[in-house]
Amino acid sequence: MKFTVVTPSFGQLAYLQRAAASIADQRSQGVDVEHLVQDGGSKDGTREWLVARTDIRGIAEADNGMYDAINRGIIKGEGDVFSWLNCDEQYLPGTLATVRDFFEKNPTVDIAAGDTIVVDEKGEYLCHRKAVVPSPGILRLGRLPVQSSSLFFRARTVKGDKGVLFDTKWKAMGDWAWLKELMDGGATLARIPKFLSTFTDTGGNLGMSPRAIQEMHEVRAALSPVQRASAPLVRAGDYARKFADGYYFQKPYDYAIYDADPSADSGVSAKRRSHHVAKPTFIWKGHMSGH
Repeated sequence: MKFTVVTPSFGQLAYLQRAAASIADQRSQGVDVEHLVQDGGSKDGTREWLVARTDIRGIAEADNGMYDAINRGIIKGEGDVFSWLNCDEQYLPGTLATVRDFFEKNPTVDIAAGDTIVVDEKGEYLCHRKAVVPSPGILRLGRLPVQSSSLFFRARTVKGDKGVLFDTKWKAMGDWAWLKELMDGGATLARIPKFLSTFTDTGGNLGMSPRAIQEMHEVRAALSPVQRASAPLVRAGDYARKFADGYYFQKPYDYAIYDADPSADSGVSAKRRSHHVAKPTFIWKGHMSGH
């Protein structure tokens, strides 16, 4: 089973170096992975760094935003399983081996979603987000209860006549629209109950940008009166499902992540640094606390 990981890149070299290191680590467990970096015109040394990386397919070309960059990478990719990892995200040790084993044991599952750890710019723990298989009602409301950094999908979902790529009219909610289209079309999504990645709350993330808020308003404005009236019941049902699935409970745990290290010539720490989470929480108190 071959993986294709696409990273859309624009002016985030320091983060990109750490994301790339977390992907390269996956090969130590015998995982076959190609890493495609779609760079939209960085002027911070990204292009020069990519030229020197023989283990990464770096493509420098203009694009029409993040989702267009991901589409371009998917089209070029040759994997059996695809994912995208933004520059400010990392895979945890053993993630791709876990996903490989899951897909091999569950051949009818199209999409797998794992849990995600949210960290600050220094790699320190903020909170976590456990994946939830979304109901049609929750998706209709514009909610996406999975983090893209822990989302993996078979090639058949994005390749061929029935494949679905991202609609680039969306600049912030393209992953929601893409997943909704797939699931409305019958694609199956299952949860892997394990932390698979980290997401960095930098304060400049797209998910709570003015464009994201605008697009969310557009989604909700398109709801019918009945759908708007039933929204509280849909959300209540979602909370009940989360409670039953253990979403709000988590024992202390450890994770390892590449931290920012200005003293390192490569911009990447020599190895991952371990962190202990004594008091896990699902409450997001960082820049994107409203997410």
